[in-house]
Amino acid sequence: MDTIDAATVPEDTLRAIIWTCFGTAFVLVALRTAVRARTSSPTVDDYCIFFALTCLLSLCVLETIQLPSLYYIAGVLAGTAPIVGIIEETERYLLFQFPIVILYWSTLWSVKAAFLTLYWKIFRDLPVYRRVWYLLALFCLLAYGGCLVTLTVSCGGDVKNFFGFATCAKPEHVWASNFSVYFSTTIDVFTDLCIMAMPLRLIYNVKVTLRQKVGLVAVFGLGFVMIAFAIIRAKQVLVEKMFVNLTLLMIWSTLAASISVIVGTLPALKVLITVHSRNSANRSNQHSAGGSKLTGKQSISKSVRMGSISKEKKSMQGSLDAMESQEEILVQHDVVSFSLFSSKPFGLVDIN
Repeated sequence: MDTIDAATVPEDTLRAIIWTCFGTAFVLVALRTAVRARTSSPTVDDYCIFFALTCLLSLCVLETIQLPSLYYIAGVLAGTAPIVGIIEETERYLLFQFPIVILYWSTLWSVKAAFLTLYWKIFRDLPVYRRVWYLLALFCLLAYGGCLVTLTVSCGGDVKNFFGFATCAKPEHVWASNFSVYFSTTIDVFTDLCIMAMPLRLIYNVKVTLRQKVGLVAVFGLGFVMIAFAIIRAKQVLVEKMFVNLTLLMIWSTLAASISVIVGTLPALKVLITVHSRNSANRSNQHSAGGSKLTGKQSISKSVRMGSISKEKKSMQGSLDAMESQEEILVQHDVVSFSLFSSKPFGLVDIN
């Protein structure tokens, strides 16, 4: 892979990209939290999103500290910076890179955990789905551990090799590092696909309009966005030559982690929009009804119809769970448990 000229993406521009990504994620999480705080106290899925945002903040802070070393190394590789001091700056870069990778994976898996928590609210009364949920949750936990283990051993048995200059450059280290990237990316994509696939059968079976089903599929298919970023980011690591494009790697890593948090907030915001739209429609109908003038017979006829509708609603109450769409189930479960908002998955790669 071609090395990058440090001037291609100025340092200030990259710093702005990093904090713009975090700022966008922070605003959406804050919006989600503010609206939910009006109806309930935080629940497990909230804490998962909060932890993901905390990991993202720590990642952005470390990347900002790492920037001078990154641009010095990029300048040396491009031939625009003196080679004096390359050992110290490389070791300084690697000192931050290891925790950055761990924070990156922790961000992604926290969002996965938030989605699984959301699914538990939906599937807790469905035995078959509940068993599948247990298996998927255990698999995701083991997958997270696998990502960390393959990263730790990618430079040999001694983790200190990760932080030294040219101590992780042997052919076996390169192979182990590439294996870590392949493993992490594959397992990340696979878990995202599993999380997205879980509710598909429910969406297919519920009796709602095609437009509603498309909306539900779109909400629970947001993981494809994360998968796309996972693959793009992996391409920045799996290079044919020895040196990776450090600047693009940081950009895609920050984008991937930030978008995972953003995607985690979108299902909750979708429910907010749905509830707001329904309330607006109800207020519009009430306003129209209040503004109309009815004759005596019309009023009696309307009262009879409303009474009939009320009886029908009571008789159908027992079968609402089977008739509601997944989106309606989300709203119902969240309102009943004073938990109006939820959150969704992502996932991606390992850094060498």
